[in-house]
Amino acid sequence: MAVDDEIGSGNAEANETAWSVARLNDEIAATLESAADRFPTYVVGEVSDATAKGYGTFFTLRDVDGDETIQCIIWSSYRDRIEGDITEGEEVIVRANVDFYTDGGRTQLNVKNYWPVGNSERSQQLEALRAELADEGLFADDRKQPVPSFPSNIGIVTSLTGSAREDFREAAWGRAPGVTLTFFGATVQGTNAVPSLVGAIRQADQDPDIDSIVVTRGGGADDTLWCFNEEPVVRAIADCQTPTVVAIGHEDDETLSERVADKAAITPTQAGVVATPDMRAVRDQVVALERRLETGYAAIVTDRLDAITRRVDNAIVSIERAADNRRAQIQRAADLEQRVDTIYATLTSARLDELDSRIESALQGVEHAAETEAVTATAARGRVAGLEARIDQAYETHVQREVVALERRIERGYQDIETSTDVQAAQQQARRLQIVVLVLLGLLLLGIALWATGVL
Repeated sequence: MAVDDEIGSGNAEANETAWSVARLNDEIAATLESAADRFPTYVVGEVSDATAKGYGTFFTLRDVDGDETIQCIIWSSYRDRIEGDITEGEEVIVRANVDFYTDGGRTQLNVKNYWPVGNSERSQQLEALRAELADEGLFADDRKQPVPSFPSNIGIVTSLTGSAREDFREAAWGRAPGVTLTFFGATVQGTNAVPSLVGAIRQADQDPDIDSIVVTRGGGADDTLWCFNEEPVVRAIADCQTPTVVAIGHEDDETLSERVADKAAITPTQAGVVATPDMRAVRDQVVALERRLETGYAAIVTDRLDAITRRVDNAIVSIERAADNRRAQIQRAADLEQRVDTIYATLTSARLDELDSRIESALQGVEHAAETEAVTATAARGRVAGLEARIDQAYETHVQREVVALERRIERGYQDIETSTDVQAAQQQARRLQIVVLVLLGLLLLGIALWATGVL
């Protein structure tokens, strides 16, 4: 029972992890496609089992030294370019890419061209040049220049008589009618092709009016396109200072010139598309951009106007509030002023009444004091008059006494003088005594005056 459980569990796990055939084939195809650069461009082998159909030829390519094989197909568009038939038993070199057919789950080579082994020397030279250019970094993406998006003058290196010229011009002017096309004629196949192409490429690169260079020609067999694998042509394109577009042959034609170009195109018509802007699309984009700008501008303006309107409304509300506050403040100020006036009037009236009372009281006091002072002055004047009388009386009494005493002394002096033997001396003494008397009288009068002043 445990074994059955284990087997059942294993089956369930297998069912969950198992891939479908379709998923497996898709994964194989994706893996091969992602690893395409690991496969060679050229394969050598012996042709067998060739079967021609209307749409292409199937054959088997067998290893020259063993029994290993791989299936090949060459579609009619490529088969018709090959000179000669595909012959069984012939040793050939094919240019092909590895292709996985998912519906049938088989791997095959999708052949673009092939040569008998007798032509293998040129193929080896091509591979040697390819490796050399790769080592120099001429295939690297980081050295490629961007092709101008809006060139005013395009230089075209091609045959002036081939269809490539018209195909390019029709495509370019169909997209950008105003662009200038300057053609530099060159031989694009044959023995003179290499120097002709190199000269035309260099002439276009040296022209200061040229914004980009297109090197192109129509499709053909590998032999007719071989000049675009020649080293002088390839290096002339790689050395261009002007951005280059190379379109050689058809979809699956590949040359070294295309590998070193800044941009590769499949056909001359596509080169016209790659080298020019689609002015209709540009105009449509401009119109669309204008609409978007107008819409955006209208939206922005509307939003800004709405925002400004809101700000104005808010400002008006704020101003109205401020005005209301202002009016309220003015009213409060008026009320306060009225209250102040009332209080001031009340206080002033009370203070004035109080002041009037005080002034009246002061006047009454002054009047009383004046009356009292008048009475006092009258009494003082009476006292002064009595005092003056007393002084006068005392003065007279004192003076009289002094005068009497002086007269007596004078008389005694005269008596003494008269009895003196020196009358003159007596007379001088008398005069001195008179002076002394006068001085004494003056001093007496001055003393009386000072005393009287002190009393007052």
